[in-house]
Order: sequence, then C-alpha cells, then structure tokens
Amino acid sequence: MNPAKTLKLGRNDPCHCGSGRKYKDCHLRIEEEWRSQQLRLRNAQDQLLQRILAKATEAEAAELQTAFDRYWQQRYQFAQLAELNQREGYGADRFMVWFAFDYRRSDGQTLVEQMVHQMQESDLSPLERQLLPTWVNVRLRPYQVERLHPNAGATLRDLLTGEALILADSHASLRLELAEVIVGHLVPVDTPLGRTAPNYYLAGPAAHLTPDTAGPIRTFADVHLEAIRRERPEADWQTLLNERSEIFSHFILILPTDKPDPDRIQNFIAETRQRLLGE
Repeated sequence: MNPAKTLKLGRNDPCHCGSGRKYKDCHLRIEEEWRSQQLRLRNAQDQLLQRILAKATEAEAAELQTAFDRYWQQRYQFAQLAELNQREGYGADRFMVWFAFDYRRSDGQTLVEQMVHQMQESDLSPLERQLLPTWVNVRLRPYQVERLHPNAGATLRDLLTGEALILADSHASLRLELAEVIVGHLVPVDTPLGRTAPNYYLAGPAAHLTPDTAGPIRTFADVHLEAIRRERPEADWQTLLNERSEIFSHFILILPTDKPDPDRIQNFIAETRQRLLGE
C-alpha cells in the first residue's frame, strides 16, 4: 500500500490496488481500521509506560539503591533521588526508566522481562499485551537527530548501529535540535500504513547533548565493546547494552556544564581505554 496515494484518493475514485472498484468499496475501510488500530496502540503506549514505572517504584529499596549507585557512579547518594530531576535534567525520571528497562534484578531479569513472563496473569489490556514483548530489548542508547519533521517528529540515527529510526512524538520533536545527541529509551509502537518499520516514541525523558559529543560517545562505546569481545568475540551491541548500558550515564556525568571541554572528554576516554584494555 502506498499511503501517499491513498491520502489523495476520493471515496469514489478507483482504488489504488488496481481492482477496478471504487476506493470506498475496496480498501477504504481496511485502511481506516488500520489507522484506528495504530491510534489505539499509541494511546496504550502511555498507559503501559505508566504501569511499568509504577512497578519500578514498588521495588525493594535495597535493590533500587544498588541500581542507583551503579547508574550514578557514587556521584549522588540514594537519599538525593528526589532532587535529581532539578539537578540533573530529569535525572530521577531517567534513572527510573533505566531501572525498569535495563537493570537486571536479583532474579536475572529486567522489570520489563519479568512483566512479559507474568503477562497472562496480569490485568494488561490486549493492546498493552501486544506492545510489551516488543519492548524487551529496549535499552539506554545514544541517537543523533538527523532530520526534523515539523509537527511530526524527527529522523534519528542510532549511533551504535547506524540504523535510522522515526521518532513520531511531535511534542518531543519540539525540544530537539538538528544534529544534537539524545541518550534515552525509544520504544516501538505503531506502524504507519505502507511501512514495515514502526514509529518510535521516547519512554520518559532523554538527556540532550551537543552535536560534538556524537563521535566521542561512539568511541567510548567502542572501547567497552572491544573489552567484552576480548573474552567473547561474538558479542555485539545488544550484548553491551544488556550488560552495561549505564556507561552512557557515566559519559553524560563527565560532560562540562558551562562550556565545551574536548580535552576532558578525550582524557576520560583514554582513562577508560587504559582501565579496560590496558592501552
């Protein structure tokens, strides 16, 4: 199906599929139902994320504190969690999203994985059940804004894999700038008519970095992946993200807040290389 063509068709025009029937008697109802279903998925996404984060707040304090120390690298005390939205650009909310999607709890599962395994006994709606399994591999990772679509979102480039993704959140796009780097969690939700790749939405707030951090954050990630591959040559980006996605929070923490400091970033990467690779 070509959505560009269907948008221009009148109800009495010949259907784009070539059947010879009028559009209203052929694909119109199918496509209207598809769009309606995708809208319902977008609405379900908001409710599902709220459920996930609510469960995250119910975690045991000891487990939250262990995760907190790992994410913030002892920069803050767990008792300061409530202050971090103001001090670290929604830092508390960013941490809770990471805790839900990335942190492996004492049973070896992330909270999202645990919810998938318990899905049949849960009170999730059918649409939430449809979405949740597609979020299992969502992790904190860096993206660069490649193109802005006014009132319609943005095209992002995954800085690890090079994959282009459509961020369809029109509200989020208003806060983006061309070429800036965002570090956050993107969840797949709806799939537009005529496309096979889904639209993505931000699960909670993201960190916004200047364009000049794109190269260094990728180099920093390369060092970590190389360290893993020395023991497990088959490791890939998902391996890294499954085991230590918090490194992107650590990278953000060393960035200067007043003015660019390339030497500070390069020294941090060099220290990381020495610590992990002995080089």
